[in-house]
Amino acid sequence: MSTATVNPSAPGLPAGAVRARVGLAARIIGAAAIVAFFVWQSFYDHAADFKSFYSAGYAVRDRSAPLYDLVALEDNPFGEVFKLPPTAAVYLVPVSFGTVQQARLVWRLVLVAAFVAAYAILAHGLGVRALGLLWLVGFAGWAVFGPLQIAVGEGQWDPIFLLLVVLSTVGMAERRPWLAALPIAVAASIKPYPLLLAGAFLARRWWLPIFVTGGTLAALLVAGTAIVGVEQTTIFVTRVLPASGVTTAYADNQSLGGVIARLVTDDLKPVPLHDGASVDLTIRGLALIGLAATIWLVGRNRADNLEARALQIGVFVPLSVLVVPAAWSHYLTILLVPLSVVALARVRDRPRDYLGWSLLAIIFLLLMLPNPSMLYGGEIERNLWLRSKADGANLALQHLFPDALHRLVLSYKVLGALMLYGLIAWRLLANGPTRREPT
Repeated sequence: MSTATVNPSAPGLPAGAVRARVGLAARIIGAAAIVAFFVWQSFYDHAADFKSFYSAGYAVRDRSAPLYDLVALEDNPFGEVFKLPPTAAVYLVPVSFGTVQQARLVWRLVLVAAFVAAYAILAHGLGVRALGLLWLVGFAGWAVFGPLQIAVGEGQWDPIFLLLVVLSTVGMAERRPWLAALPIAVAASIKPYPLLLAGAFLARRWWLPIFVTGGTLAALLVAGTAIVGVEQTTIFVTRVLPASGVTTAYADNQSLGGVIARLVTDDLKPVPLHDGASVDLTIRGLALIGLAATIWLVGRNRADNLEARALQIGVFVPLSVLVVPAAWSHYLTILLVPLSVVALARVRDRPRDYLGWSLLAIIFLLLMLPNPSMLYGGEIERNLWLRSKADGANLALQHLFPDALHRLVLSYKVLGALMLYGLIAWRLLANGPTRREPT
């Protein structure tokens, strides 16, 4: 005769099964609460950046409207103006119907869904039990991440990039070449910097993903040209891309280019760096050196497990945002992927390494904080974008940050990204020399 205790409120169910169901319900409620908190924190009234996306999608449908506003681009390439390739405009057609408010709501739902899906897929791919304690803690960490909240609030692409980087990371970890390559091609057809992640394939001499990435990207760009037209594509290549591929000393530029620009000028307005040819040359040199060094590092690394292979592509993620001329705070959203892999590896391998956990906590804190405007206030930030008040706001910033050393404080997210890159690089070096893997 069974001795299991039966709960009178649920006839036929043992007490243990009832407790399990109650626990599952509590965890589901907890996950829903985390999503609700994230939506609340990322609800912005303006989402000004999305307006240019909405206009671009509409311009593809209505050929009488120009895709690129060259007057606004010449006035300030960092303003609210569409400057992505034609393929991105084609992707935006579905959210260009209805009013701007309706389209923005749909886009916001897509971004939140991308965030949730990215986390769930990464956790599953790395063997974390769904809705377990570790799963919920990691999910909460993603929900409080400032760059991700900013990206959703402003209506940016970064949550979608986050999902694409997760898919590529899982594909790399599981040795699935198509899954590893296709997301990088899609992301690079919107903005070029995610293409640096393909350096992991080159380092591993994984030829199929290289061909798939290049071929898919070429096909997407050709399709975008065919839909939008050769004239608009030519305008993008000859006018828009050169104008937008410059750096600025504006504080929200959290790339190495922004750091260098803030060291050589005290003009912190959101405008291109004046006479910045030497800075641009320095950035390109750093990008080449960093890419070559990272390919060498990954090429000599042993990849014996899922986490090690995930880190082989993960080390290229912080590099991709550090070496572009301008990387706004929301670009750092994709750093959640390698950061999560590093944290999980530490949980499993060295759970009591308190020094390592302290370093990881510092990196997370530097990256999860809001953008640098929190250091000088919203009024100065708003005035920097107003032509009539920009010079006065810049003088106020010069008073707060009078020299290059003080202005280094504005680059705290760059420091976090550099520390993350260094932490992953150190772990890869500690793994030892590579073994030949199947291509």
